[in-house]
Amino acid sequence: MSLLQPVASTRVVDLVRDRLRAAILAGDLPPGTRLSVPELARQLQVSRSPVREAVLLLVGEGLAVEHTRRGVEVARLELSDVLELYDLRAGVDGIASRLAAERMTSADLAALRGVLDAQGAAAIGDPKSFRDLDARFHQIIVQTCGNSRVIRHSELLLREMRLAGPLLLNESWHLKLSHEEHRTIERALRQRDGPAAETAMRSHLQRVAQAVQHHHT
Repeated sequence: MSLLQPVASTRVVDLVRDRLRAAILAGDLPPGTRLSVPELARQLQVSRSPVREAVLLLVGEGLAVEHTRRGVEVARLELSDVLELYDLRAGVDGIASRLAAERMTSADLAALRGVLDAQGAAAIGDPKSFRDLDARFHQIIVQTCGNSRVIRHSELLLREMRLAGPLLLNESWHLKLSHEEHRTIERALRQRDGPAAETAMRSHLQRVAQAVQHHHT
């Protein structure tokens, strides 16, 4: 008897996980929503087994939490959770910036400048677009750092951070300042100055965390 699982089953699990993850990140499944395996299986028209496995994978990603009596729910982030995420991101994305300074191609840098140009316009009255571009800015840097473990951890942190929307700052002054800090990071990357890029990234994320904390305390 083969010990390998059928490929089709694995594909179903991945598809269900991706569908649920996208719904959570888009806000279609808001924080606190109960992830009922029977109901999700009915809506997605698949058996319960891959749904159950997909939901547990989301728990592992930090996008859902399992309660003894209530079952699994979409994660709710408190201020303390967000501050912890920023602490971790400052370290992980700081390392990614140092490594990316040595590895980014001209095309990568051009893509980064394009994101920053669009983000500058979004900083004036379009917080949602600004957040999407902010995620893209960090993703470009991380994806070009060349360290698979840094990439994996950064992606997990960024996904979980997407649940923090209600706690983040949307004021124009804050978005403009974040954009200016992004420009500082981009200049260091363009100059191939790894230590300066790491310092700028850490300072940026630490400053954002302090602003969020101050706003809610």
